[in-house]
Amino acid sequence: MASTRPGRVGRSVADWFTARAAQCEQFESHVVDLRELALPFFDEPHPPALQQYTHSHTRTWSRIVDASDAFVFVTPEYNGGFPAPLKNAWDYLAVEWQHKPAAFISYGGVSAGTRAVQMAKQVVANLRCCRSARP
Repeated sequence: MASTRPGRVGRSVADWFTARAAQCEQFESHVVDLRELALPFFDEPHPPALQQYTHSHTRTWSRIVDASDAFVFVTPEYNGGFPAPLKNAWDYLAVEWQHKPAAFISYGGVSAGTRAVQMAKQVVANLRCCRSARP
């Protein structure tokens, strides 16, 4: 869940998706809420590609992402883009994202989040995530 603001609808959207994902026995899913994770703005002294993490919050985040096989990012659209906490979460890591499928569920704004996803796809491509195909 990318939104961290009070009153967000991201939780209901994530819960909707999680309920549907639970119907598929091929995989297990869990929600990571960036508000609960509470990553400060990027504060590691070394580039993420080196994986020389000095903070416990970064090591925790690294373990979560590394243990995941794929990602579904639930994101609102804020001012034509995705929220800053999502970009911050991506920026903390490099290697852990690589070669894992990524998909998006978007909401909000006049385009229901389409513009946010268009921008986000560029970021996950640079992280070397692979986009999942539409069914």
